[in-house]
Amino acid sequence: FARSMDNSSGPVLLLTLLLLQNTSSPKASSPPAGYEMAEPPAPGAGPSRNHSLVDYGLRPGEIAAAGVVWGALWLISVLGNFLVCLVIHRSRRTQSTTNYFVASMACADLVSSVGSAPFLLLQLSSGRWMLGSGACRLVRYIQYLTPGVQIYVLLAISVDRFYTIVYPLSFKVSRGKAKKMILASWLCGALFASPACFLYGSNSDHHCNFFLPSSWQGSAYSIIHLLLVFMIPSLLIILFYQKVIKYIWRIGTDGMTVRRTTNIVPRTKVKTIKMFLMLNSLFLLSWLPFFMVQLWHPQETDYRKSSLLFLAITWISFSSSASKPTLYSIYNANFRRGMKETFCMSAMKCYRSNAYTITTSSRIAKKNHV
Repeated sequence: FARSMDNSSGPVLLLTLLLLQNTSSPKASSPPAGYEMAEPPAPGAGPSRNHSLVDYGLRPGEIAAAGVVWGALWLISVLGNFLVCLVIHRSRRTQSTTNYFVASMACADLVSSVGSAPFLLLQLSSGRWMLGSGACRLVRYIQYLTPGVQIYVLLAISVDRFYTIVYPLSFKVSRGKAKKMILASWLCGALFASPACFLYGSNSDHHCNFFLPSSWQGSAYSIIHLLLVFMIPSLLIILFYQKVIKYIWRIGTDGMTVRRTTNIVPRTKVKTIKMFLMLNSLFLLSWLPFFMVQLWHPQETDYRKSSLLFLAITWISFSSSASKPTLYSIYNANFRRGMKETFCMSAMKCYRSNAYTITTSSRIAKKNHV
């Protein structure tokens, strides 16, 4: 009888011990830090669906504020940079070699605004990445492509300004050379951003990594990318503009030099130099936090802190895309006139009034000359 009791109660005792072990261990019942069950597992689901989805823990007020600020920056960036490309394309007075570089930077901002910014906002607002690993790699690639292209275009502009003002007879950047320099800038930016496609990705928890991994590959790429895409081009840009400013200051302070030399710097070129100095300063300051944080590659254990940090540095870097068209319209008179011409394209009255003004002024000038 005792032997039969032992045989019958053995499975019951084993089941009781298993239940006590599951209830006593909190690790088995609660998800890890930074995670939260977004949806209960379906009955009969296999082990592949038995995992928790990432929740970044952003409050509704924070998500609403991020959406408003990001939406305003996105709208200003898309409309402003599209207007820059349209004005340079349709207005002949703005079709210079320098404005070709400006149009290239506007195109890079448009690529970032359309191909990266909306998906980053979707990730932060929804608390997870829902587009798969391929889209994650593409969005992060575009995020690395934009600063690389723009800083090499800014380097090409500094070379153009240096030879145009300091050595105008030795070297001239023609339209063909400008197009080749723009193509080289895009190729360099695309080449240096390509490792991001292999280092980023979406894991099984529906999360697209915010920062580079802390492995030796991530550390090596962050250092190389910082040197080739930020530090070395920035130092060359500062060197070229330092020589340009020194040259303008020297011929501006020495009155006899200004009168005797034929290479006098016009005010329009000086104003253009001021515009590009502000543009370079704005670009370097807005993208510096992005490069420094990627060099730091913080651990993404607390998803709330990681998402807030990523949101802050993305706001700062994306603000440069929205502010560039404003600088163009403030410092470039030809761009403002080109905007008026572009808006008057469909109105024949504007063209007729301009043609009438030009013809009457030319007739009056001829009569006065006679």
